Amino acid sequence: MITIFQREFKSYFDNMLGYVIVAALLALLGFAFTQINISAGYPFVSYSHHGVLSYLTYLVPILTMRSLSDERKSKTDQLILTAPVSVTKIVLGKFLAMAAVFGIPVLISCLFPIVIGITKGTAHYLNDYATILAFFLIGCSYIAMGLFISSLTESQIIAAVLTFAVLYSLQIMKGITSYLPKTEGKNALIFVAVAALLSLILYKLIQNAYISFVIFALCTIGIAVTYVVNKSIFYNAFATLLNAIPYASTLVVFVYSVLDVTAILTYLSVCILFLFLSVQSIQKRRYS
Repeated sequence: MITIFQREFKSYFDNMLGYVIVAALLALLGFAFTQINISAGYPFVSYSHHGVLSYLTYLVPILTMRSLSDERKSKTDQLILTAPVSVTKIVLGKFLAMAAVFGIPVLISCLFPIVIGITKGTAHYLNDYATILAFFLIGCSYIAMGLFISSLTESQIIAAVLTFAVLYSLQIMKGITSYLPKTEGKNALIFVAVAALLSLILYKLIQNAYISFVIFALCTIGIAVTYVVNKSIFYNAFATLLNAIPYASTLVVFVYSVLDVTAILTYLSVCILFLFLSVQSIQKRRYS
């Protein structure tokens, strides 16, 4: 896995992509820090990093689009399927290489709280470094999503567009919840639709219609039984669920909570989930 990590990390700097990502993110972080923390005088790094968070929607798809789709297009993915190294180690190596590229400007931003302390004398180091950790983990979870989407197609453009669409949806999630229906029946139907979508994704991964249908049927029955027993549970339920996801909140929460454990665990769980799905996506092609 270390060899794969080294090869992938080096490949980003063999061309301009790695330099562009690092320079762009560092410039955005530096500009936001200068405007918000130095000029405006806000003492918390969370404000400047939150201002940059939306730009990850554009940078991460560029970083991840070639990770697996390029190998699928050039047919070198067959080497992955027959390599003596496990698919899990290959996926982890690629993921860690992209996380390292993303981590370079984030690591440099660790100097920001020190600069605030020197220039303003009011640094909040625990809050600031918790914010930087959360920012890095959010970026890693985005990278894991992009890696999975890249494993589904051989087109880098399609991988980038789909990743952008998913990340943009996460960014506007809190804004769209107010437009979602609140009635119990409509919310129950939304959950059924989500179950159908997840079952379809499962079918694409395992190519087993029977298992996918059984899982969808069980989910639908569970939703129906819950609706009959206590339909009030479904009142505004989907919007409430979306608002409970830390992605729908902002990094500003780290000003008030030194370390939001729920958010941290969510970001780590998303990383693990999409890395697992990436492995399964590649494994599926081995047996198809």
